[in-house]
Amino acid sequence: MEFEHLRLTETEVVKRVRDFLIAKERGNWHEDLAREAGLRGRGADLILIGGNRKSEKFIIECKGKSEAPSAARSSNKEGWIHALGQLVTRMNTPRTIQSGANKGTTNHAYKYGLGLPWIAAKVALRRIPRQIAMTLCIHIFSVSDDGVVKQFTPSQVGQDYPDTAFQ
Repeated sequence: MEFEHLRLTETEVVKRVRDFLIAKERGNWHEDLAREAGLRGRGADLILIGGNRKSEKFIIECKGKSEAPSAARSSNKEGWIHALGQLVTRMNTPRTIQSGANKGTTNHAYKYGLGLPWIAAKVALRRIPRQIAMTLCIHIFSVSDDGVVKQFTPSQVGQDYPDTAFQ
């Protein structure tokens, strides 16, 4: 049986990533505190609050997939760069712990993510250096043409994946 291809608009990518994280076992993200910016909204596309003390944040920028024939070689493969730039401008917290026993270690209370159609996620995973992803806690969320989300943690960034890894 053939699956139906979704129209992966930015709104659809945001919805799929949000639903994936809320439903994730041991994800501990509070559905009632999730915030979406909407297409014309200000701020990150998706912000999730988690943890027992509600002290963790997941800040995610998403991009949709263009259906234009000319976009296959350009915006669908390079739109992640714009999303990464938006994400970096939202990193207004120290990336290392400032005091205490863990002073100087990476602050994992703030996580950042890119929610992307799989074709863009494939390029981003290859081009973002692993050390940068690990230091900045950048996760990549790949959304397949049929809406399945796969999460790539910072330690999985910085390598090339075959197309089959996204299906």
